Amino acid sequence: MKMVPNYKKSKPGQLNSVDRFSDLPDFIIHHIISFLGSKAAHRTSILSKRWSQITATNPVLEFRDCDNLDYIETRMQRYRKENLRIKELSLMLSANNVELTCKVDEWVEIAVRNQVSKFVISYLDDYKLPAILFTAKTLTRLDCSKVRIPYYKAVDFVSLKTLKLYFVVLEERMLDHIISSCVLLKELRVSDCTGFKNIVIPTNSVLETLDLTETFPRGGAIILENSSLKEFLYIPKNDHNSDDPWPIISKPGVFRNLTTLNISNVGVTDEVLAELLSEFTLLENLVFWGCHMLHSMKISSTRIKYICLNDCCNLLDIVIDAPNLKKFKFNGELYPSLSISVTNNQGSCVISVHTLPYYLDTNGFVKLKNLLTGLNGRNFLKISLLHESHEVRCDDIEFNEEELGNVHFGPPCDIRELKLRFLPWRLSESSLSAFINALFWICHPDIISLRIDLTVRNLTVEAFISKLENMAKCWRHPLKRIQIEGTNNSSLYQRKLYVRLRLFW
Repeated sequence: MKMVPNYKKSKPGQLNSVDRFSDLPDFIIHHIISFLGSKAAHRTSILSKRWSQITATNPVLEFRDCDNLDYIETRMQRYRKENLRIKELSLMLSANNVELTCKVDEWVEIAVRNQVSKFVISYLDDYKLPAILFTAKTLTRLDCSKVRIPYYKAVDFVSLKTLKLYFVVLEERMLDHIISSCVLLKELRVSDCTGFKNIVIPTNSVLETLDLTETFPRGGAIILENSSLKEFLYIPKNDHNSDDPWPIISKPGVFRNLTTLNISNVGVTDEVLAELLSEFTLLENLVFWGCHMLHSMKISSTRIKYICLNDCCNLLDIVIDAPNLKKFKFNGELYPSLSISVTNNQGSCVISVHTLPYYLDTNGFVKLKNLLTGLNGRNFLKISLLHESHEVRCDDIEFNEEELGNVHFGPPCDIRELKLRFLPWRLSESSLSAFINALFWICHPDIISLRIDLTVRNLTVEAFISKLENMAKCWRHPLKRIQIEGTNNSSLYQRKLYVRLRLFW
């Protein structure tokens, strides 16, 4: 049947307008208004009688506490009576009463019978998901928050690809039962959940993403038997110590397809790391947080692009041979001996150092210089001076070239951009002078980008620029002149100032 455009009458002197949008098929309009959200989509019902019919049969449903329960009930019953497709159903509820619980059970049943593909529920801890939900053969994504999942023998998630559980109480048998029953499951995220101690990913699993955040109690085990994992994130519960044994039990070759590894506060020893790295042939992203049992790290990989080491306080020696490394991030005391070899095709690598000013002394700056000396090409360097306080005056930054003795360190390296973040330190004049002298002993940047926190009284930026101008006037100094290219104030709520300086050497 040919679609006839809907012409609207215009006043004299005006061009006729054509409403082609309303002439689109229902399924296309349903897809478009699905991006609006349930409430915004429902408001479009006033446009015309046809629009009223379209929004009333929208397959994407989202209900919250602010919605009238009678309104939700009326909508759901219409879908039941007319057997309308429910593509997505989202229930974000917090009221706790027997009547509502019965209604939610009924709404879940309607969604399952009407071929729901995505189901999101956030309720209360006492609410138990009904058994019929686990027979939803059309379900591809399930997000659960603050509910209970008892053990059900019948699990028929033949289409489920994504499962996300947040603050959920469930039996250990049930989690393993779901995993083993979902033959297509590719993404599993479990955060702050209780009721089980171990987890098993069987050999036949096609799981690609495994995210376990603050879930496993002390002594729990993660048994990995599949070899399809591409992304693995593990953060133990707060009752763990960073010297607890490595909790992962795996077969050889399990990590051969892994591209991202993010581990926090767990007992990774030098031996465990060496064994893991031997399997990481495809690894591109490596993140370690609070792994205090690490003392030495040696990485050699042509594929790795991002490395982040955060608060690994006993790490003394780091050797990285990664020709395609794009970013290296270090957060700590600048104690390790750092050596990085980079020869990526783009000729640049972002080096990000987050530290406290009282860790920056002559020895610390020497190690930072050694780090940059090991880099080939012109790179980006980012230094953040951070503290949890809001008004701290720092007099602890020191740099004394006399302490270097007769050791030759070579000329400063050339870098494209140096990013400095002062938050929220107020550097004393002596510390600021030492900081600038040390930076220019280490590197000669083409551009310096300053980020200043304006939530505290901070005169660092003015003093910093003044110091640079004085250096440019000194005939003995290689800095010839500076040019302020621009400043930018962020939003009123963020209260940050950005200044960009170009340096001529």
